[in-house]
Order: sequence, then structure tokens, then C-alpha cells
Amino acid sequence: MHRLVIVLCVVLSLMLCLTACDSYDKLLKSTNTERQYAAAMQYYQKGKYTKAKELFERVIPMTRATPRADTVSYYLAKCYFFDGDYSLAGYMYEQLITNYPRSPFVEEATFQTAYCNYLEAPRPALDQTYTQKAIVGFNNFKDAYPKSERIGEADKYLKALYEKLLRKEFEAAKLYYRMEMYKSALTAFKRSLEKFPVSPYREEQYYLLVKCNYLFALNSIDSKRRERFQQTVDESLSYISEFPSSKNAKEVLGYYLRSMEFLGYQPDMSVIPEQLR
Repeated sequence: MHRLVIVLCVVLSLMLCLTACDSYDKLLKSTNTERQYAAAMQYYQKGKYTKAKELFERVIPMTRATPRADTVSYYLAKCYFFDGDYSLAGYMYEQLITNYPRSPFVEEATFQTAYCNYLEAPRPALDQTYTQKAIVGFNNFKDAYPKSERIGEADKYLKALYEKLLRKEFEAAKLYYRMEMYKSALTAFKRSLEKFPVSPYREEQYYLLVKCNYLFALNSIDSKRRERFQQTVDESLSYISEFPSSKNAKEVLGYYLRSMEFLGYQPDMSVIPEQLR
């Protein structure tokens, strides 16, 4: 008897499932836009985003010239987002902003467009087009809605995005250094330091900049050495002034002293912090 009850429950469940599937398939093929829209909203509220999305996709062409057009676009974008398709979600949010600039959904769509690009942005070693688009998007959001409750959230994402770009530039410069391409490394380190003067990597970047200067000078032809050792002297003193207590400070002092020796100058120890003398 117990086994019979279980079998009946399974059969009933399958019948209900088949009925629901049949009902959904009929909805997809229906020409009744109102029924499709109502069902799409119900599926959305239940978290069944794939089914809601498929229905909204059928509704959207029929509602473009109606007061409901921006609502359908908005919920279709949200369905793509919750389904993990951030590229299409971002595109739909952009379309909503372009096509319905007076919609009450525009503020959220502006934020979400940037956020979708943020989520699409890859690790630092890869192309950072999405990172750049996300930065532009969040800055546009801040300009357009300076009193928004989401300004702090936008700032948090911007910080992470800038750090990703910073890391990419830093790693590219380090790669040149490891390959002993000192001229290219110098250019890359200088560019990174100028673009991102406040950085958690600043000390290491500056240290490698000095080291590259010294190695570049050391491996240069005779006619170029003097100029490049002078550059090493200047960068060494700037580094020591900024990071006198760094673990790399004594090594940098060595580059300064050896460069001064090559130039034939007496090192000025008065400019060297006491703990390094």
C-alpha cells in the first residue's frame, strides 16, 4: 500500500509537470501579449528568470510604442542579469537609457550598465576594455546622480577597477624588467607612477625604476653612460627621500654611491638619512 502511494505521487507529479510545460509552451506561442506579460512577471517574481526572459522577449516587440515599453525592457535586462548573462543585460540597460531617457528606471539602469561591465572585466593580465567601460560608466553615474544612495557602492567598484588597471601596468613593467628590456621597463614604470601616484605598489615600482636606471646605465655604450648614471643618481635620491626606512633603501643607496663613483663625484652624505649612513 505504501509503495502504491509513492507511485501515485510520482505519476501525479509528472502529470502536473507535463501540464505546466504544456501550458508554458502554449504561452510562448500565444498572440495574447497581456497573458504573456502577466505570466512573465509571475515567473520573474518566483525567480524563474529563464522562463520570464523568454516571455519578455516575445512581449517586447509588441510593446515598443506603449507606456509599458520601458518596464518590459527593464525586467528583460534584469532577467539577463540574474541569469548571469551580463553582456546582454548591460546591452539591454543601455537600450533602456537610450530609448526611454525619462523612464523612472534610468537611474538604476545607468548604475547597472556600469556594474555589468565591472562583472565582465577579466583578470589584470587580459584586455581591460570592460574595465575602462565600467570606469566611465560609474563616473557617469556619479555625475548624473551625485545624491544617490549608491555613490558609496560606485566608489568601491571604481577603486577595485583602478587597482586592476594599476596592477596590469605594474605587471607589464615588471615583465620588461625580467626580460632585461630596461629601456622599455623604465618607460613603463614612469608611466605607471605618473598615472597612479597613489598606489600600494609605489615603493616597489620606484625601487625597480631605480634599479632599471642603474642596469640600463651599466649596459649602455660609453657615450650614453654618463647621462644615464646621472639619471640613476637623481632617481636614487628621490627614492631615498621618500622611502628612507624601506627594506630596499640600502640597495638603492648602493646604486647612488656606484653611480657617483662612475661620474667622478664625491657622494653628498648630508642628503642621506642617518639610518642609512
